[in-house]
Amino acid sequence: MGTNENPTRIWLAIGLAATVAWGIFLATAGPRPGSGSAPSLEPPIPPIRADFAWNLLDVDGKPVEFAKFRGRPILLNLWATWCGPCLQEMPSIAALAENPRLKAKGFAVVCVSVDESAATLRRFVEGKPWKMTILRATSLPPAFLTDGIPATFLIAPDGRVAAAQVGAARWDDPSVVDFLEKLAVPDLQAGPIRP
Repeated sequence: MGTNENPTRIWLAIGLAATVAWGIFLATAGPRPGSGSAPSLEPPIPPIRADFAWNLLDVDGKPVEFAKFRGRPILLNLWATWCGPCLQEMPSIAALAENPRLKAKGFAVVCVSVDESAATLRRFVEGKPWKMTILRATSLPPAFLTDGIPATFLIAPDGRVAAAQVGAARWDDPSVVDFLEKLAVPDLQAGPIRP
């Protein structure tokens, strides 16, 4: 009986040591909320236009038309309260929304939750100091259909989707701020984009 206990104790000690090592790694060098790399800022292929005929709901369930943001540069983020990568990038989106350079250009940060429950969303955002628009979708228009979330679309004032990314990113990166500042200025070279 004594010979069976020793291997068990050894494996328990190895498991405990591995668990402690993993905990130390996560505490010192593991992923941090809002960490990650800057987005690639590549235009979607084929080019698409934003769909402003989209009816959304605010956190209290009141209707909001996406068209109210038309004519402004927009960061549109599709997310959910149950999505870990969505929550990881949320602090960087909140920081971007507070950027004074972008505020001066009328930039809009619109985070649209795909949560089914309005109550879940309301509880989640309660007390958060975020200065971005939080809305909820009951459906997605074809222009914003995506393979996963978080999905982010950078929309020019002319309605052109200038960049799109699926997956978490660090949205307050200086490269994003520069890109969005340029996006606020009409690009006469871009030409019309067909729906």
